[in-house]
Amino acid sequence: MIVIPAIDVREGRVVRLLRGDPGAATPYDEDPVAAARRFEREGAEILHVVDLDAALGSGSNRRAIEAVCSSVDVPVQVGGGLRSLQAIDDAVGAGATRAVLGSAAVWSAGFVQDAVDRWGERIVVAVDVRDDHALVRGWKEQGPPIDRLLPKLEDAGAPRYLVTSAAVDGTMEGPDLELYRRILEATARPVIASGGVRSVAHLRELAETGVEAVVVGRALYEGERSLADALQAVAS
Repeated sequence: MIVIPAIDVREGRVVRLLRGDPGAATPYDEDPVAAARRFEREGAEILHVVDLDAALGSGSNRRAIEAVCSSVDVPVQVGGGLRSLQAIDDAVGAGATRAVLGSAAVWSAGFVQDAVDRWGERIVVAVDVRDDHALVRGWKEQGPPIDRLLPKLEDAGAPRYLVTSAAVDGTMEGPDLELYRRILEATARPVIASGGVRSVAHLRELAETGVEAVVVGRALYEGERSLADALQAVAS
């Protein structure tokens, strides 16, 4: 299982939200590039960068994301506000190795199919879940039930999923293992988990479910677990 550090960018700074709430943002670093370079030095195989302002429809951090992508040698998957083919083009043009699609993918399987036809394995479909429904528009609105959504995404050829449990995201209370087991039963595609990780025990529990990778944010910034420790735990 791969451990992927999260770099969420809002107004040019690295922050973490609690359960996706913009009003509950904790700032961690003034410089996303410094955070990216630190994670790369500590052994990150890939970085997960989200433009929160674009996701929330309140602005853009494209320059910061371009700077992150150009400052590291490891792949960077970028999400936040990618609601059109042009937006994906822009993300790839900014240096993204993967483009993470959220709201637009939930509402339109055709959009997913068009994106996959154009970029193939570089597409990741984000499924953010609360109360068995997908969330959209920066988690401000409820979308369709995931049991109805996943078959449509499968038919559209989604190559990989990033699944976040909104109830535990940013809490470090533990991952929603049952959610990941349920998703893995519904697809043979790789699944990246996100939300709730605090400890080595959490990482090992996730690895046992069969997820391909896990995105870790707050635990790395608050010193609960260094990236090096996390990588060692997964390797062992």
